[in-house]
Amino acid sequence: MKVVKSISQTKRPRLASISCIWILAAMLAVFMPLFAGTTGKIAGVIKDSQSGEALPGVNVFIENELMGSATDGDGYYYVLNVPPGTYTVIAQLIGYKETRITNVKVNVDLTTQINFDLQTEAVEGDEVVVVADRPLIQKDLTSSSVQITADEIEALPVDNFGEVVALQAGVVAGHFRGGRTGEVSYMVDGIPVNDPFNNSIAIEVENSSIQQLEVISGTFNAEYGQAMSGIVNIVTKEGSNKYEGQVSAYASSFYSTHEDVFLNLNEFDLDGAQNFQGSLSGPIPFLKKVRFFATARALQDDGFLYGARAYKTSDNEPLFPSGDSSIVSMNPSEELSLHTKLTYYLTPALKLNYGFLWNDNENRYYDHAFRLAPDGLMNHFRNNWNHNIVVNHGLSNSTFYTMRFARNFSDYEGYLYEDPLDERYEIPEWGQPQSNYTFRSGGNQTWRYNRNTTTSLAKFDLSSQVSKEHKIGIGFLYRTHDVYSFGTGFFSEVVGFNAATLEDIYDIRYPAEFAPGREEYDRSPREFSAYLQDKMEYDDFIINAGLRLDYFDPNSDILSDNRNPEFNELFPAGNVAASTKLQLSPRLGVAFPISTKGVIHVSYGHFFQIPNFELLYQGINDFPDGSTRFAIEKTSLNTIIGNPDIDAQRTVTYEMGLKQEMATNLGLEFTAYYRDIRNLVGTEIIETYDQNKYARYINVDYGNVLGIILSMEKRFADYWGMRVDYTYQIAKGNASDPRSAFFDNQANPPREPEKQLSRLDWDQRSTLNVSLNTGKPGNWTIGFVSKIGSGSPYTSDVRFTGVNVNFQNNRVKPTSVLFDARAEKTLTIAGTKVSTFLWVQNLFDRLNEWGVYGSSGRANNDLNTQFAGDIIGINTIDEYVTNPTFYSPPRQIRLGMSFGF
Repeated sequence: MKVVKSISQTKRPRLASISCIWILAAMLAVFMPLFAGTTGKIAGVIKDSQSGEALPGVNVFIENELMGSATDGDGYYYVLNVPPGTYTVIAQLIGYKETRITNVKVNVDLTTQINFDLQTEAVEGDEVVVVADRPLIQKDLTSSSVQITADEIEALPVDNFGEVVALQAGVVAGHFRGGRTGEVSYMVDGIPVNDPFNNSIAIEVENSSIQQLEVISGTFNAEYGQAMSGIVNIVTKEGSNKYEGQVSAYASSFYSTHEDVFLNLNEFDLDGAQNFQGSLSGPIPFLKKVRFFATARALQDDGFLYGARAYKTSDNEPLFPSGDSSIVSMNPSEELSLHTKLTYYLTPALKLNYGFLWNDNENRYYDHAFRLAPDGLMNHFRNNWNHNIVVNHGLSNSTFYTMRFARNFSDYEGYLYEDPLDERYEIPEWGQPQSNYTFRSGGNQTWRYNRNTTTSLAKFDLSSQVSKEHKIGIGFLYRTHDVYSFGTGFFSEVVGFNAATLEDIYDIRYPAEFAPGREEYDRSPREFSAYLQDKMEYDDFIINAGLRLDYFDPNSDILSDNRNPEFNELFPAGNVAASTKLQLSPRLGVAFPISTKGVIHVSYGHFFQIPNFELLYQGINDFPDGSTRFAIEKTSLNTIIGNPDIDAQRTVTYEMGLKQEMATNLGLEFTAYYRDIRNLVGTEIIETYDQNKYARYINVDYGNVLGIILSMEKRFADYWGMRVDYTYQIAKGNASDPRSAFFDNQANPPREPEKQLSRLDWDQRSTLNVSLNTGKPGNWTIGFVSKIGSGSPYTSDVRFTGVNVNFQNNRVKPTSVLFDARAEKTLTIAGTKVSTFLWVQNLFDRLNEWGVYGSSGRANNDLNTQFAGDIIGINTIDEYVTNPTFYSPPRQIRLGMSFGF
């Protein structure tokens, strides 16, 4: 009989509502007398078409919007605070024909230049209609930035905005311009939505919710902080003036001829995934001033990684499986999402937005060792939501402010069985392989965790066009976090002896409170930031200059003596408060228009980022006496502890670029950049007074990145459009992983740390992205996406290099090539748009080798198998060596239909 030792955990609530103080603050904001980052600007000069003289007093307004302006004595006008989108701009002056310019596209943070030449009115009521062309060259862009509209996203064969981001120049496998993961700030409607625990995005935003997506991979203005590599800025849709809606669904299946790699994918049946999505927008009945937008999605996906249930979790004999051999998905997922947004104009100058985003996910992660015992894999659960209230108040035609209040919540849980005392759990040694290159013959994963992060923020931004040349922006943000983390795993212990079988009897036991192998902490760090930004627009050049201040309080104690983490009474012991951090970040960007069709830009900036909270608080234990201690594994070097006193990481970025319109609808761009990266988090090894060792996070790692980007854009016209980006980049550093020094010292014998810069794991030297669209929008379209990348580095096995010294990442993996395609046909039936589409990812089912064996540099060949010995199990060596996670996902085919009105 197996007895499971009890485990206690202070459970945190899975959900929390907005506190009364935030609601009260938002209500007060409404009665007080949109920030750069969510709105743009329209500006221009209005002249008499015959004389060329400037016309003062011309009324300029945006059709169907409560925004407008009038020209000054020089005929100059501007309209601030314009949400991104496509508009019609109208100019009216007595004695002149009303002139309308349609198809005016406004981008986040940028100025759309719209000039008018008014004609003398001959017949009362005459009007002139002009269709504006989107400029290929944005002359006030002082750094690398790409704006992607809702229409462009819809035309691409992409499932989520992350795939759109991955198509941008300088982005490789989630790394922006050579930086580590977690160095990108994600913003939704001007609100940061990163989960500070690991700085990943905390909330998913469906493509149908996005009005415009901005990706900044170069230097960025002072209004953006807590990011070193890039900004992903999402502006969501608002409710429309009339009712609009769309319902779509698709079914899909992975289909691959590579049966030796991917199990159970040799038949096409459309049962692999089902997706349902709907959106609705319009005015709320009986509340004419209130508009709404809502979208919801449900996705169930079996994934593409399968195993065979040869063994049950209770099995332990490798040669005598008792499973039913049924095929089981090992990376299934289910996702539900919801986004709602209400817009209320209290007055023409005062707008209130309320938004709510919610995601709920459940999934499993493939583990190659469990391929014949898939029931032993853990389940992972994620629940995220975001409430936000935005008050946008135009004080005058030249000044407006926004106030934002938001609360983000992220909850993650993982376990095999919900009850930690479940009798079905097997001891960790159960089912372990008894020979090399052998799958497990039963057993289960033993870890369980629960962590959640709640972030509350208040944000104020003021923007004012103080003169024709100067647009000043100031703002501040105050943010508090509540971070809770619990994690543990069980181990086995001998509790008896069976005389009949002459074997020990094992039970499972969870680590005691404050012991190694168990972590539970609750921390409440806080931060404050402020910035000053000036955008100076002159005829000959545009300057973006800014200064940012960041303050961070980790609100935690640290050890007064790092050699005594467990407060050994024979040595000095105690805690001191971790220091607060204060950083100043100057930013400067200049654009020089060299002609009406070309512009040069240069930019420079300092960027700071507090490390992920996981690195600050990992391994902390709060004792009942109020002290903060760390439990150290005493048998060997197996413990890494956090460091709340880590300093901010720092990057200094330099960039220059040239954009030139070569012909109608054709533009070229060249960009060169250099990034100096310092104060990255690494590890140091500390020996305690009682001769134990542990690792501790500190600021020690560094690197640098050098790159050039060549881009070509052919704007969609004459039934086709294309964008091509080529990036050559060199990314080097002393370590790719903050734990590198820890892993080096765990080796037997310990490895020497790197003494020179080496290629980082994501150092893909050449990257080519191509997107091509053709067709007649509203009738038929075909879109292609191609991603080609040279091989990233890997470390070769020293046994096969022929030398005794081996440097990190000294070999290169094979080149990767992917093609995706999407074809759509649209018909209008009784006022309803009906579309059918075919969507294929990895069109040619290419086996890209993303992971390789160090002995051969290939995914399907491990030269060390010659030393494998006998196999004790039911698999062959080739079956074990063929790991499907070493390859890119196989071909996936989707068939779908949508209805819209």
